[in-house]
Amino acid sequence: MDKKMLKRTKFFLYMVILVFVVLLARLAYLQIFHFDYYWARAEKNRLRILPITAPRGEIFARGGEQLVTNRPGFTVSLVDLGQGYSKETIAYLALLLEMEEGEIRQKIESQFYRRYLPLRLKTDVSMEVVSKIAEKRLELPGVLIEVQPIRNYVNGDFLAHVLGYMGEGVVPDWAAEHWEKTGYEYEQGEPVGQAGIELAWEPYLKGEDGGLQVEVNSTGQAIGEFERVEPRPGCDIYLTIDAPLQSALEEALHETVEDLLAAGNRHAGEAAAVVLDPRCGAILAMADIPAYDPNTFSLDFPDLEKDPRRPLVNKTIEDHYPVGSTFKMVTALAALQEGAVTKTGRVSCGGVITRYNATKSCYRRTAHGSLNVVQAIQKSCNIFFYEMGLRLGIDTLAHYAREFGFGSPVGLTDIFGEKKGIVASREYKSKIYQEPWYPAETMDAAIGQSFNSITPLQLSNYTAMIANGGIHYRPYLVEKIVDSDGNPVLTAEPEILHRMEVDEAHWDTVREGMSLVPLPGGTGARLADFPIRVAAKTGTAQVVDREGIIPSHILFVAFAPLEEPEIALAVFVKYGEDRRGNMALPIARRIMEVYFQIPTE
Repeated sequence: MDKKMLKRTKFFLYMVILVFVVLLARLAYLQIFHFDYYWARAEKNRLRILPITAPRGEIFARGGEQLVTNRPGFTVSLVDLGQGYSKETIAYLALLLEMEEGEIRQKIESQFYRRYLPLRLKTDVSMEVVSKIAEKRLELPGVLIEVQPIRNYVNGDFLAHVLGYMGEGVVPDWAAEHWEKTGYEYEQGEPVGQAGIELAWEPYLKGEDGGLQVEVNSTGQAIGEFERVEPRPGCDIYLTIDAPLQSALEEALHETVEDLLAAGNRHAGEAAAVVLDPRCGAILAMADIPAYDPNTFSLDFPDLEKDPRRPLVNKTIEDHYPVGSTFKMVTALAALQEGAVTKTGRVSCGGVITRYNATKSCYRRTAHGSLNVVQAIQKSCNIFFYEMGLRLGIDTLAHYAREFGFGSPVGLTDIFGEKKGIVASREYKSKIYQEPWYPAETMDAAIGQSFNSITPLQLSNYTAMIANGGIHYRPYLVEKIVDSDGNPVLTAEPEILHRMEVDEAHWDTVREGMSLVPLPGGTGARLADFPIRVAAKTGTAQVVDREGIIPSHILFVAFAPLEEPEIALAVFVKYGEDRRGNMALPIARRIMEVYFQIPTE
């Protein structure tokens, strides 16, 4: 071998040695100096912590009837194996799950800080979807099928606006702030209560998720199990709702509205009612129609949103309406307490009255003759209450209306969304129209017209206050909460928010007038054969829109038994005026028949 060849051989030998030294150095760097780091990465690729969703707490009626429970369902999830997700996988899943590719990518980006945890794309998927994913298992690395508890509303749309529904939508800031007071922290993207009890009591219903450490293969499928932490179910909630009473109420509302529509009243379609225990404020029944089925809410949402009858709105608390003649007990009590009239004081009704250049009439210009306050309530005489309104003045009238809780939320905190309504007053008119108040307007306000507008919950609370002598209890829906071991977490207690300072004799006078309403000669005489003594008041609120005068709203309030009231109720039928009489009254009758277990033919 010549010198030139020897030199070349030595050069290549040195190069080989150098390469080996570099490789050994790199190996030492990886295996010795950064062993912990790369070992952890390898373990992350091999091991996964799969969260086990805690069963959500169940919801029951006061009698133990199950209203909301959980059932097993399949969820499609993605797990990042370290290489991200292929376009083909995302496109296939978008088509299969009926999602937009952009929606899936957005979910992936929002999950970046939790990239090694499963990203749930869609819950409660069909067996057909599960089968198709299983068939392409090797072609879809990182795609998992998980079994999760799915919310099940046992009776469909029964009590829907009270119970609420679940979803993954954005949680309002005010709800998150409310939850924080209990120490609950919501993680974006997790299924969460979106309305009703599900939303307000989320921190109690949620439970604590568990976890499962598994070994996965190259496609992200679990091939071995290491450690398991069992989830802790959420708390169960028992409501004050009387299930048979609620069922009867919802059925009666539907029958009445369908009857009105069948009779040619094209404006009908909405109704609401609330039944309270006047001794404590417990809500025994709370219904409005139309509603929705929480089980299919996400699928039905586009149609629900377009429905002119507004099935997404809880009309018992989220909407307010003219109160009509059911307001007249406010005027009567104010007049008695302020000395504007005595129990025996009389006013002559000739069917028409003119004051301050305004001419007003009784309903259908009926001339009632000479009446005292008891008779005026019985016959719902407008002329009598016009006169009382003028004697009192709008400021005093508005004061007593507010004393009954009108114009403010009545205090329900078990579900959100309660509106405060409107009290007719000079302040309100000035704020809205920048105009002064005129005495003739007080006449309208005194019979529940003008700007007066209240929620059905306020109306039932007002009726309960008349029944119990002016005590405003906080209305409540949650009776008790128990944890997964059956231990009590919370038990509701009656809470007095306000007590009206009114002479007991005046309460008796007003109740006496209401007790005559369901008897012959009263506006609610169709209840004359009811076997239990009832105190009641009918109401009609005229409506004027671009079409002119359309069917009036119909109202009915009552409490029973007269001597020791156990229930107070308010019924509202939107555009429910009918030639057959007050269409809210049969609904109230049905409520009382079921509550007092009175046999029907």
